[in-house]
Amino acid sequence: MRTIALSLVVALAAGGFAPARAASDDHTGALAALADVRAAVAEIVHIEDGYAVGHGAYLRAAHRAMNALVGRRDDGYAKSFGDPGDGVGTLGHLDQILDKVGTSPWTPAIQGAKANVLAAAENLQSAFGEKEMEEYQADLTRTLASLALVVGRPSETGVLGGLSGALANTGLAIPSGAVTLSGCDAGLDAARRVPVYGVASGRLTYVALPRSEAAVAIPAGLNIDKVQVQSDVVVLFTLAARERAALCGHGSRMQRARSIAVSVSAVPYTAAQAHAGVTVYRQSCQQCHGADLQGTAGPSVAGKDFLTTATNNKWSLSDMRTTVFQNMPFSNPGSLSPAQYANVMAFLLASNCLPSSAKPFPTASSPSLATIKFATLHASKPTNAKVGTCTVK
Repeated sequence: MRTIALSLVVALAAGGFAPARAASDDHTGALAALADVRAAVAEIVHIEDGYAVGHGAYLRAAHRAMNALVGRRDDGYAKSFGDPGDGVGTLGHLDQILDKVGTSPWTPAIQGAKANVLAAAENLQSAFGEKEMEEYQADLTRTLASLALVVGRPSETGVLGGLSGALANTGLAIPSGAVTLSGCDAGLDAARRVPVYGVASGRLTYVALPRSEAAVAIPAGLNIDKVQVQSDVVVLFTLAARERAALCGHGSRMQRARSIAVSVSAVPYTAAQAHAGVTVYRQSCQQCHGADLQGTAGPSVAGKDFLTTATNNKWSLSDMRTTVFQNMPFSNPGSLSPAQYANVMAFLLASNCLPSSAKPFPTASSPSLATIKFATLHASKPTNAKVGTCTVK
């Protein structure tokens, strides 16, 4: 067994995602969604870098970008301007994935990508009505910022990873019909003949393929952490492979029970933070999520419906924190201070009837939050039995 220089792998894997057309599976759909995003970006960049002049040329670019994002079935699709995408649109592909998948590790990333596509579409809609070039360009700059979050980064998981992260780190990387095995053990026998994808708890831990095909068969876009040659098989380990002990349930039952017990009893937020979060929520969140936290323009963030969704999707406090800190408020993500975000997180946890503790909710990201799953948390009796929320004063 020997390790290949990682620079070689990067060189082999460079080249990005190939454009994809009509999606027949989630992997193909995610690639197609990404291709439509890049088509929209190309329209905006082209008009900004080109020599076209006049309001009409810029308006055409904005409409073509919108068409690539929303797809021909959306009311915002303007057929007369043409479509640089595949006609289904990024939103169409993302909705197809979300409609078919109940619970998957990539669900938060796809949901986050959809929210950012909607934000980009809103900015493009604003650009349609602009008369001054400066305002038009400001709208397009905001559009590009939102689309950068849709694309995301292969080095990240969850919402921050976007489509690239989901395609690099989860089972969404696996093409339809590919051979999949347990990600807890390398399937070297099968890999001598065909590429094999190792999956543990929905996370991609490795790709193994015949050494004779390694130079041409390495899937693009993977988050490769380590490469090993084992006889006539090349094994590409992802960052998730570092977590195999946790993903595969290694260790004694007593150790795992102790870990769960800790997460259940230690919900890190204080009553003082929750109280301060009431004001933050009313000022920055209530417009979309409602005074009763059951959602208006945005989804429910507390109560029976929210906890059911969080449990079914296996959300952790880390997943929720990433969504709140990075993507909210929807109209101005990242506009609150770290303390304000921590306070509103505390308010949401208290509203979900989870008991406070002496430990405050952290203003900085903490790995321990990923171990605390909503499925393991036990809420106290709600004060509003109808929706399942608790009043925070």
